Amino acid sequence: MGAGLQWYAVRVMRPRNPNRRTALIGAEKETYRDRGGRICVRPRKGTGARVYVPELILRRAGFSVFMPKDMKWRRVNRFAPEKKLVAFPLLADWIFVGWPRDAARWHELCALDVVAGVLGTGGRPARISEKQMVRVMRDWGGGKQAPDHHRYMRSHREFEVDDVVSFADGSMEGCPLRVVGIEGAQARIMVRLFGRETEWLVQSGLLKRAEK
Repeated sequence: MGAGLQWYAVRVMRPRNPNRRTALIGAEKETYRDRGGRICVRPRKGTGARVYVPELILRRAGFSVFMPKDMKWRRVNRFAPEKKLVAFPLLADWIFVGWPRDAARWHELCALDVVAGVLGTGGRPARISEKQMVRVMRDWGGGKQAPDHHRYMRSHREFEVDDVVSFADGSMEGCPLRVVGIEGAQARIMVRLFGRETEWLVQSGLLKRAEK
């Protein structure tokens, strides 16, 4: 994979509109009537692939692109409690970009509005060897996936065994508690009451990781 290509780590611009980070491509279309009775077209649910806009622009420009993903459990519908795995860039603002060794494409790359710079040293771009890229693709090709038990926890405040947490609200909010076990949607915590520690089994969604 990546044979005959020269690879570089490219820094991309952050979108002005944070809600337009991704685009849906290859989705099937279906028609529906809106509230005004007009016939409209929309993507059919469950079809297509969601990609990040810089990744899409670079691919359409003819570059080979590899963007490591970080898979996290997030709610995709504010009206439903269920969470799904959602892909986020593993390396914020960075994408691996490649093109054939015998091609001179620097001017084309730098002409793209999404490109902010290239990782380099001494004022020169640092080429990534094919051996290094094969290792990167092997290690990160499937994405870094969050543990299954994170789906039951509060987003951005997930925790693991031995972490310090607290209740998200209530009379014990802010009290430090140590996690000693995680069992599916529940967590075992140590609570100090009347001078002694007692083990409680509570719903993980009631807790949040303590801020460091």
